[in-house]
Amino acid sequence: MGIFSRNHGVKSQSSATTLIAEGCTINGHIRVENRLQIDGHVEGQIEASNQIKISESGYVVGEITTDRLIINGEFEGTCRAAHIEILSHGSVSGTIYSDNLSIETGGKFTGITNPSEKMLSKYQSPDLEGSDIDRLDADPLETGRLDPSHSSQNISDLEDPDSESLDEEKHQPTFINNASR
Repeated sequence: MGIFSRNHGVKSQSSATTLIAEGCTINGHIRVENRLQIDGHVEGQIEASNQIKISESGYVVGEITTDRLIINGEFEGTCRAAHIEILSHGSVSGTIYSDNLSIETGGKFTGITNPSEKMLSKYQSPDLEGSDIDRLDADPLETGRLDPSHSSQNISDLEDPDSESLDEEKHQPTFINNASR
């Protein structure tokens, strides 16, 4: 059997896992076709089409994009994955974009969670950018949703006759809490 024989015993690419061993440090952009296991230290951008696993000795700072992310070590940064698992020794600090997040007892997460960006794109349209939908929390006077020329008498016409007004003599607007009904 020669070095180039077909029966050499090498795994096919479809079942291979790339390993970054403990004690190894990598800085930069990593892209793998299938699975990646990180036992060492990585700083930068990491992409894996199938799965990334950060083992207990693993430490990652940067941005991760994958289908499944399993964290039993430390991660700081932004991750995007369909499924994210933070195991009992896992620690995540940063921003998560996922629709499926699980944290085992002992696992730690500090940061912000968001729905996956695929879901966001379904609900956000470029033609809505700059419209009032982007300013729902803004001051109504600034967005033009409340016309300051309307007097408090117009507002008080909408009041419940059983509610109390704050200052009837000065015709100050009265806000009514209808939630208790």
